[in-house]
Amino acid sequence: MTVTAEVRTVGNVIGGEQRPASGGGTFEKLAPATGEVLSLVARSSAKDVAAAVAAAEAAQPAWAARPVEERGRIMRRVAQLLERDREQVASVVSAETGKSPKDAKGETDGAIELGYFIAGEGRRFYGKTMPSATANRSAMTIRQPIGVAGLIIAANTPIANVAWKVFPALLCGNAAVLKASEDAPRPRMCSRGWRRRPAFRTAC
Repeated sequence: MTVTAEVRTVGNVIGGEQRPASGGGTFEKLAPATGEVLSLVARSSAKDVAAAVAAAEAAQPAWAARPVEERGRIMRRVAQLLERDREQVASVVSAETGKSPKDAKGETDGAIELGYFIAGEGRRFYGKTMPSATANRSAMTIRQPIGVAGLIIAANTPIANVAWKVFPALLCGNAAVLKASEDAPRPRMCSRGWRRRPAFRTAC
C-alpha cells in the first residue's frame, strides 16, 4: 500500500450528493507525515448543518419503516463494500492521520468487523417482557428509533469511529448527521456506494 498526497476537494455529502459549503469557503487539510496539502475541505456553517439535518429528517421515517432485519441486511452490504475497498480506505486513513499502513489497515478491519456484527443484530433486535405488579398483566418494552442522531467523529480513529457510531444508529432506524474531524475529513466518504444509503447524511 502506498500513501499518496493527492490534492482534492472534500465537500459535504447531503442527500446523497457531494456539495460545497454554502458560503463557498474551504480550508487546507495537511498530511501530518509530510506537511503536503492533501485536500481542500468545505468550510461549513450552520446553514450547511441545517441542510444536512433537514435531509436526514426527510429520509428517516421511510428508513425507520423498513423491518430491522432489512436494515441489518443493508448494513451487511455496507460492510461488504467497506471490505471491498479496504486498501483504499486504509490508504486514506494512513495519509490523513499519519498512522503506519499496518495500523491503518488494522483500524479499517475493525470497522469492517463491527459492520458485520451490527448487521447481525438485525436478527437479535430484542425487547423485554417483564412481570407486572398487576394480576394477569405483563410489561413489555419495544425498541423504537428516536429520529436523527448527530455524530461527532474523532481524528485518531476516523473510520473506526464512523463504524462505531453510524452502524448502530442506522440499524436502530435513526438517520445520522456525521461531523467528521477537520483533521481527518475523508474517511467518512471514501468507500464508493455506501455513502449513498438513504438515512446516512454527512456534514463537516
